[in-house]
Amino acid sequence: MRGSRSLNMRKFMNFLVLFQYVPRVLSISLAYKEFKTSSKGKIGQLLTNGKTGLWVKGGLNFFMYILGSHVFGAFWYFFAVQRMITCWQYACRSDNECKPSTFECHDHPTSRNITLLNVACPISPANEDVYDFGIFLDALQSGIAGSKDYLQKLTNCFWWGLRNLSSLGSNLEPSTNTWENLFAVSISIIGLLLFLYLIGNLQVGDRFLYINFSLKHLQFS
Repeated sequence: MRGSRSLNMRKFMNFLVLFQYVPRVLSISLAYKEFKTSSKGKIGQLLTNGKTGLWVKGGLNFFMYILGSHVFGAFWYFFAVQRMITCWQYACRSDNECKPSTFECHDHPTSRNITLLNVACPISPANEDVYDFGIFLDALQSGIAGSKDYLQKLTNCFWWGLRNLSSLGSNLEPSTNTWENLFAVSISIIGLLLFLYLIGNLQVGDRFLYINFSLKHLQFS
């Protein structure tokens, strides 16, 4: 009973971790739209002021790319931990002597339970026939999931997000898990949208420079 309560509390905390990104994304989106459509104030003047406006828009695009890499890297770390916990729970349910209270913080797991979890959830070396961790295997094998070094976690997760977002997720090899495949698909779609948005702004910038050059040429001719 106590193990079930602990599991429900953990699920609720996981929901809060994911839900916190909703107001953040909405606030950033609304602020960006306001900056883009505003023609008054310093920000509006910067966005409409020729070359300076191009640099400001380019900086905003770069910021969105960096932010997206950070968010996807954080999700990758979060889902890696959840995948390991899911494997542990699956292994515990398959053994009659394993109790759900094993996963509570105040409980001290026995050596038998630790051996059971290591066999049922192999990481190093991994065994896809026993349990396939998919794209989250690197996070578990690298040890960042259990590391207390915050900077190491931050840089590794950010690099993973940046690498896969820039490659549109082409290097990802997910397992058959539905949510994992949806996560990989979202990386590809968001990466493609950011790339198309960047290309569109570059085309607008080239057009502006061409028009500006043509006007100056007409003035001196």
